[in-house]
Amino acid sequence: MLKRLMVAGAMLVVAGATAVAGPDRIEFPKDYQKTFSNYLNAERQNGKQLARFYANDVASNGIGKYGELPDGSILIMEVYNAKAGPDGKPMRSKKLDRLIRGDLAAVMVKQKGAGWGKDYSGEGMNVGDWEFAGFKADGKLLEKNFADCRSCHSALEDTKYVFSYEHLAK
Repeated sequence: MLKRLMVAGAMLVVAGATAVAGPDRIEFPKDYQKTFSNYLNAERQNGKQLARFYANDVASNGIGKYGELPDGSILIMEVYNAKAGPDGKPMRSKKLDRLIRGDLAAVMVKQKGAGWGKDYSGEGMNVGDWEFAGFKADGKLLEKNFADCRSCHSALEDTKYVFSYEHLAK
């Protein structure tokens, strides 16, 4: 009986820790376009979207001083759908051959907090102490499986789990 109670208690502790992890830790960063630095604009690899990247001062200053993104670093990726032409395909500019920006699809936020990585285990889940969240254009949380984000970023240990690290570090 005691063994069952201990197992049940351990399961509650694990469930409690899991409930704290995730996008619930991250709030929509109001006014980030005015208070964060825009450090990169790029087309996404899917050929249908564009992205604008922002970093808060903690990230910008930390990487410049220490070559590291300290706790409190916040990185944002605004995701825009490309405008669609009459054929439904993404439109490209004639002179620059670049996708033409359409509507804002999402605001993806990546934030680093002390010890946040301990809540994740398993293959493809290690991204240091980074947490992910995504928001709609109106600031409401996206219903998304953020394990997908962790999985893609987990292979980037050499760039601190950040795809745009070299651009941020300039």
